Amino acid sequence: MDGELSVVTDTNPVRVDLACGQTPREGFTGYDLHAPETDRVKRLDLLRFPWPLADASVDELHCSHFIEHIPMAETADGQDLLLAFFDECFRVLKPGGTMTVIWPSLKSVRAFQDPTHRRFIPGETMGYLSAGWRKANALDHYRVACDFEIRSVAPTIHQDTALRSAEAQAWMVQGMWDRTVDWHAVLAKPAAP
Repeated sequence: MDGELSVVTDTNPVRVDLACGQTPREGFTGYDLHAPETDRVKRLDLLRFPWPLADASVDELHCSHFIEHIPMAETADGQDLLLAFFDECFRVLKPGGTMTVIWPSLKSVRAFQDPTHRRFIPGETMGYLSAGWRKANALDHYRVACDFEIRSVAPTIHQDTALRSAEAQAWMVQGMWDRTVDWHAVLAKPAAP
C-alpha cells in the first residue's frame, strides 16, 4: 500500500516493537518517534492514528514502558488516547496475534520516578480492553472497540520478595508499597472463527 511503513514481507512472522527506543527486540521491527531511524527502527508517532500499517498485518506486538507516557488527553473525536492506542494495536494485529505490554507498577517508586510519566496504571486496567469484561461490568458504553483476550496480567516482584514463601509474597504484594516492579500483560486478538 502506498505510504505504508514497510515491515517484513516474506513468510516470516511480522513482529513490531512499539516505542522501542534505539534497540528493538531481536527479530522485531522497531517504531519510535524519537529514536534515530535505522534499518531496524522506523520513525512513527504512536499517538497519531491510523498508523501506516495495514489492518491485520502484524503477528506480534511488543510494547515496553510506553503506555505510562500516553498523555491524559483525547483524540479529535473524543476518545481517550490510551484506549485509542489499544484500538490501533488491535486493528493491526492479525487474528490470533499477540501483544505483550510492560509498564511500571502503580505500587512502585518506578511509576513515579520518571517525570515524563503521565499515567499510573493498575493491572486491572487491562480488563477494559476486553468487550466481554466491559459488558459484564456494565461498562460497554466506553469508547473503545478492541476485544482482546486477556491471557495474563502479572506483576514482576523485587528479588527480596521473590525469595519468600508464596504466602508471604501474596501478603507483601497486596499490602506493601514497592514490592512489585512492573506489570506484564499478554493480550491476544481472537483467532477468526
